[in-house]
Amino acid sequence: MDTRLQQLFQLLRWCGAVMIVAAAGTFLVQSWDHAGDVTRYLALLGTTVFLPAVAYVCGIRLQEGRSARVLMLTLLALVPIHAGVLGGFVLSQFGNVTTAIAPVAQWIAPSRLVALVLVALAGVVLVPLIWASFRALARPHATVLTGASVAGHALLLIPDRTPMTATLTVVPMLATAAWCALRVKPETLESRLAVSSLLTPTIVVAARQVLFYDVSTMFWGTILGAAAIALFVLGKKSRDATVERIAVIPTLLSLGAFIDPFSRAFALLSTHWLLYGLVSAIALLAFAWASPRSRAFFVWAAMIVNAITATTTLLVDPRPWAALQAIALGLGLLSYGFMAGRRGSFYFGIALAAVGFILEVVHAIDVFEPSGWLALAGFGLALVALTGWLEHRARAVKVSRSVAPGLPQ
Repeated sequence: MDTRLQQLFQLLRWCGAVMIVAAAGTFLVQSWDHAGDVTRYLALLGTTVFLPAVAYVCGIRLQEGRSARVLMLTLLALVPIHAGVLGGFVLSQFGNVTTAIAPVAQWIAPSRLVALVLVALAGVVLVPLIWASFRALARPHATVLTGASVAGHALLLIPDRTPMTATLTVVPMLATAAWCALRVKPETLESRLAVSSLLTPTIVVAARQVLFYDVSTMFWGTILGAAAIALFVLGKKSRDATVERIAVIPTLLSLGAFIDPFSRAFALLSTHWLLYGLVSAIALLAFAWASPRSRAFFVWAAMIVNAITATTTLLVDPRPWAALQAIALGLGLLSYGFMAGRRGSFYFGIALAAVGFILEVVHAIDVFEPSGWLALAGFGLALVALTGWLEHRARAVKVSRSVAPGLPQ
């Protein structure tokens, strides 16, 4: 068959799948005045059951496996919609909603018994269909992926919409998805999409909190932090340095979200900004320690972030902490530039260390407090002691190599 014609058929299949998901998505926010919430959900459940029947016809009768697999992927995309609706039913009878919710987003069960029956009915119908979908898309791992999917979607039924509960919910969801990705190691497009469907409960929780409930910075920090760890681990396991290094973006955003609640404890924004640089350096250096492949990248990222926080603080609100940080970074850069023959790093390090040193001396003179000169003296003593220890280590290594000539010089 002509390649262009095959591409057209694939495009048409995905367009049909998007239409099915969009139609099912309207159940989350559509108001049917002439039908009750239970009737609306049963209509959604019946439509979902119809998908594997059509997939069977395409795959067995028509011998067209691609259309069947697209329909099974579409079924997986509908499961979080079911979980969201069922979560609304459970919340209406077992939860305590403190915020006003738009009527189009409310799903109210007539009684607790009806809510539980609907959850049980959906479980009996959907769990076998989820297993069949994973069986068609990632056959060797169907049971594991089914268990992970069911567990993740079950967390959407928790009748609590507080930011803390949402935060504690997304952690196991993301952890399970990352663990399954490492275990399955999907290679085909269908298997990758099947594993990616495990992230949809997290998307539903995030969208639900943003649109209808309260959201905290801790919530976003948790999501971004989990995403950063997942990217780093996946990149390390797959030996893809690019994926590892992309983790720096959600890492910095996550740390900013976590530190934000503590900003009220600081009288000056500059202290908050410097603390962000310090915490970011710790996280990035931890990544550098865990990844020899990307060690230089994460070390440079930590130095750049702290150079930015220190220099901007020195320009806006000169502080002793910022000055000492600038001195330390400057000395590190000039040392690297001197040893590696990099003039840019060498001269920039000299400039940064000199600016920090001058501002620290000025602060020690202007402010009649021991903090300025004591910090400068302590930093100098630490620097001399560190230099002595490094020199001692260098001599020890040189001696050991001379004793064992087989070692590389």
